[in-house]
Amino acid sequence: MTKQSARFMVRINIFAIIICFLWPIFPSSFLLSLVTAMSPFAATASLLVTKGLNITIGIGVILGVIVALRHRWFCRWICPAGLCMDGASALGRRLGFRPMRKGAYGQWIVLLTLGGALLGYPLLLWLDPLALFSGLLVPIQKSLTLTACFSVIFFIIFLVLNIVRPDTWCTRICPLGAFQDLLIWRPHSLRSLGFPKTEKDKPLFTSSHIARRTFIGLLLGAMAARMIRLFYNTGLRLLRPPGAVNEDQFIGLCSRCGNCIRSCPANIIHRDSDRTNWAGFMTPVLRFENDYCRADCTLCTQACPTGALSRITIAQKPNIRIGKAHVDMNLCLLGEDQECSSCKRWCPYDAIRYVFSEEKYLLIPTIDPDKCNGCGACEAMCPTKPQKAIIVTAI
Repeated sequence: MTKQSARFMVRINIFAIIICFLWPIFPSSFLLSLVTAMSPFAATASLLVTKGLNITIGIGVILGVIVALRHRWFCRWICPAGLCMDGASALGRRLGFRPMRKGAYGQWIVLLTLGGALLGYPLLLWLDPLALFSGLLVPIQKSLTLTACFSVIFFIIFLVLNIVRPDTWCTRICPLGAFQDLLIWRPHSLRSLGFPKTEKDKPLFTSSHIARRTFIGLLLGAMAARMIRLFYNTGLRLLRPPGAVNEDQFIGLCSRCGNCIRSCPANIIHRDSDRTNWAGFMTPVLRFENDYCRADCTLCTQACPTGALSRITIAQKPNIRIGKAHVDMNLCLLGEDQECSSCKRWCPYDAIRYVFSEEKYLLIPTIDPDKCNGCGACEAMCPTKPQKAIIVTAI
C-alpha cells in the first residue's frame, strides 16, 4: 500500500468516526464538542476572547503545537471538510477545470478574525471548516428549516467552487489551513500566501513583509470589530441558552456549529433568523412554544467548543438567569374567572404563587424574581392560544 493510499484510508476512517460523534451514535456532549474543538484557529480566537483555558480550547491549542511542527498535518490526515473538498477538486480536475493561481484570502480571514478577537469579536470564526462541517447535520437531526440549512448551503457553495476551481478552498480560502501556514515561516507556505518570487523561484520575503501584513490584518480586524460593536443594536435582547456570555461577545464567539442545537433534548434551541439581527444571524436562541429548559440539563454548555456558552453544573443552573417571566392578565384564564394552575404546577423552581387582588377580585400569578431563572416551563405549559398569557423575555 502506498503512502497516499494509507493516508486516504486513515482519512476515511477518521471521517466515519467524526460522523459518529456528530450524529451522535455515541451520545456524549464532549465528543460532540470535540469535532470543532480540534481547530487550532477556533481555539486561538476563543482563547483571545475568553482569556480562559478549558478542555476544549486546550485540545485546539495542543493540535496547534503539532501543526506548527508538522505543516498542514491536520489538513492531510484529519480534516473531514478537507476530505470532501479534495473529492470535489479531484472531480473538477477530471472535468478539465484548472486551479485558481492567485489569492490568499485565508490568511486575511485569519488575521481579521484574530484582530477582532482582541476586542472580543472574532469576525469570521463561523468560516472555520470544522464549524461548517459540524452544522451539516443540524437540519436532518432537528428541524428542516431554511435557517438550519445555511451551513449546508455554504458548504455546497464551497464544494461547487472547488469543482470549478480545484483546491481553491484548502489553499486559498480555508482559515484553518491558512492559520497553519501562519504558524510557521517556510518558503513553500509563504509562496502560497502570495509573496513574490525571484528568478530562482525563491520568495522575496523579509521579517518586515510578514510583520507589516500581520499588523495590517490584525488592525483591520480590530477596527471592524469595534465598528460592529458600535453599530450593532446593543439594546437588542434575545433569549440565549444558559451560560451565554455577554451579547456583544456571544454573537462573535459563537461559531454557528449547531452543537447546542443537537445536544438539547427539549428541542428548544433554534438558529436566529431575525433579519434585523444581522450580526447575530444563525446564532442560537430559545423558543418555549412546546417545551422548556430542564432543571437537570446542562448539555448545551458542555457541547459548546468556543466558550460562547460557559460550562455550568446542575447545582449552578438555578442561579443562571436565562430570562424573566411576565404575565398578561388580559390573556390569562384567571383573568376570565376560569380555573387554571398550569404555570405554578409546572414551575421547577417554585417561583410562581397566586396572590389575591382585592382591587380586581381575582387571583393573579406573581413571579418571584429571586427564584425564577427564565427556564420557560410556565410559557410552554400555558394553555392559552394562539398567544401565551405568560412569556419569558431576555434580561
